[in-house]
Amino acid sequence: MNRAWFLSRGYAAAWLGLLGLAVALRMYHLPGFVVNNDEGHWLIYALDKGLLFEPIRNSYPRPDLLFPLIVSPLVRLLGPNELALRLFPALVGSLSLFPLAALVFQLTKNRAACLFAAAFLAVLPLHVYFSASGIPDAIALFFGLWALVFMVRAGQTKELKNFVWMGIWVALALLTKATALYLWGFLAIAGMFLLDDKRGRCRFYAALVSAAIPLSLVTLAILQRSHALSFFHEPGITENFGFSPSRLGKHVRYGIVFYDGLLLVAVVGMILTIVRATKGSSADRRLLVWLLPLGNLFITPFFRVGRLELLWLIPSVCLFAAVAVSSLRLPLARMAAGVVMAILLTRSLFGIPLPDPGRAKAASDYTTAVLQRPGGWPSRDAGRWLKAATSPEDTILITAYTFTDPLLLELERSRRLVPNGGENWGLLRDPTNHVKYTVFTQDYRAYAPSLAAYADAHFTLAAAQFAGYTIYDCQKDGRIVAYPDAFSQSNPYVRQGMELLQRHELERAYEAFQKGLAMEPDQPVASVNLALLCLQLGRDEEGVARCEQNIRLGIEPSISYGVLGQFCEKRGDYASARAAYGKSLALDPQNQTTLQLLVNLPKVPR
Repeated sequence: MNRAWFLSRGYAAAWLGLLGLAVALRMYHLPGFVVNNDEGHWLIYALDKGLLFEPIRNSYPRPDLLFPLIVSPLVRLLGPNELALRLFPALVGSLSLFPLAALVFQLTKNRAACLFAAAFLAVLPLHVYFSASGIPDAIALFFGLWALVFMVRAGQTKELKNFVWMGIWVALALLTKATALYLWGFLAIAGMFLLDDKRGRCRFYAALVSAAIPLSLVTLAILQRSHALSFFHEPGITENFGFSPSRLGKHVRYGIVFYDGLLLVAVVGMILTIVRATKGSSADRRLLVWLLPLGNLFITPFFRVGRLELLWLIPSVCLFAAVAVSSLRLPLARMAAGVVMAILLTRSLFGIPLPDPGRAKAASDYTTAVLQRPGGWPSRDAGRWLKAATSPEDTILITAYTFTDPLLLELERSRRLVPNGGENWGLLRDPTNHVKYTVFTQDYRAYAPSLAAYADAHFTLAAAQFAGYTIYDCQKDGRIVAYPDAFSQSNPYVRQGMELLQRHELERAYEAFQKGLAMEPDQPVASVNLALLCLQLGRDEEGVARCEQNIRLGIEPSISYGVLGQFCEKRGDYASARAAYGKSLALDPQNQTTLQLLVNLPKVPR
């Protein structure tokens, strides 16, 4: 390698260029999407810290409280909007290049390897995507990378201060996002291989145990005040815990798609490291411990299949990719790194076709392309337009995918704003209520199909539309009129039923949904949930009849067929169950619950 180049201005310019590129990718049109569901929850916590300890609606208390505290000053300064949530993750995500580079340099003692690793992270689609989101995961990874830096330094120097700093960074990572427990577990295992003296190991594990104390104390404080806790009590986690080949396969596919060509290069680096280690290279033998994080691919599917957990593979993937590229002569290494970067940059700019994306919720959930981020401030622009188009006595119905939305927060003090418009649709019956506009957020046809159909049939789209919002004008010929057929009487019971379901009060939820159907016999949410409750409460005949009626009326037929299949399976009719599951998947091929049911279904005896 040409050592002179690494001491030249060109080396410093390369670092500045990488940082500038990382910032540009993460900051480009940063407020271009309205906050999605996950971001909405963090916005709630930032606005009211007490909710970190108390359950509200479908938001569970959580012990990883550092992110709401960090973004609170920005929320106060910029308002409760997209930029306030995303600015800090984008900046910290860009700065993550430096701890990663420090880690790789300490492990390889190779300046080229640390530069290549940082270059790959700067354009990595997975990291770019989540660094531009108002969630804490990129920040937790930043803290985790520094923890790894000080872990390696502590193993090399045996100095107490390095162990202390490692513990501090691990504690910060855990308090930022509890999924940093993956990091904690890796450190607990890696310490046995990276520290060979008794005193160093004692200091290491003392620091590691101490790092978990703050998270443990906060968790205990929450459990003293609430029966539920984020992640550990979420239905999607607790009810679906376990391993299955389909979940593992989907998780691996996400990893392949998001890491793209970098993963192939990393595999080459792993093979080189293993070969060198078998030939007696002590440095490469110590690198083998960094294969351990790949266990994430097999552990995570027990809890859930997601993309966020894949962030914790970054240190290992970037390390081994850098090892592979830096093994070449410098001109060839630069060329290889450039090709990999070009592939990753193209993916980041133009987007990744996600495998099994599921039902779209928010636009930002399934749009990974940097260049597809809309410009402007959707929530602020929509709010300004609605303020100009209404007066204080006018009413605006807003049916939000996230129950705390920037538009709702901005308008609620200056306009008569009625959130969750589906529950208050009856206001349209009386023109004296002055309902002038109805606003849907995100993919409203997915989460509120009945209300969307009603709006299409009765209203017209407003003159102005904004990213993430669909605004309907409820007036006719410029006049506010009555809509006698506006449905709403069942919605209070439906809402009550959903809240009771979240508290696992099944009998009371059943009664609430029954009351809702008495007001509106074909109410879709009540109809589907009643079928599910009948399954859980053992009311099989009623449940089968409800499923068949739902299918006949076209009410969530995919889900209804899936529930009907469970009733068939319960009475031992596996052939009918398989047929029902097949019909469910024909309507919704990505329905993970039905896929799992089909996998677990006993073979039909011949």
